[in-house]
Amino acid sequence: MRQNFTFLVILLLATISIINATPHQLYKRATQFVPCNNTANPPLLNVNITPDPPAPGASLNIDASGTSPNAITQGATISVAFIDAKNNIIGSATVEDLCSQPGILCPVAGGSPFTIPTITTTIPPIITGTALDISVIGPTGINTLLCAVAHF
Repeated sequence: MRQNFTFLVILLLATISIINATPHQLYKRATQFVPCNNTANPPLLNVNITPDPPAPGASLNIDASGTSPNAITQGATISVAFIDAKNNIIGSATVEDLCSQPGILCPVAGGSPFTIPTITTTIPPIITGTALDISVIGPTGINTLLCAVAHF
């Protein structure tokens, strides 16, 4: 009887160990982009990234779209940067002229939707504790028209 009880206890402990070792959530967790936290409070830019989740050191493809409440004129840029907790840029930022992108004809009227062609950048070797900031910046370089940020 004592041997049966010991066997059942060992079997129970082994079962519990296996249950705790298996992942409980097997679904893909998509990166969540939220509005940027700055004084301008710009509208949210819709962003999808590939791969998702990002792999440190790999290439990252970014697809973005949005609707700006204000007109987007010549000289506007799209900026992509990984930043640390102190808002320092990690590596180098990607800044491209928005109006020279294929399929975008400037000026884009306020309230008109637009889609930015895929932008490719390199993911830093360590992304834990960083954020990916994607912004559409007006021609003066000061005003942010649309923005999105994802925290890793």
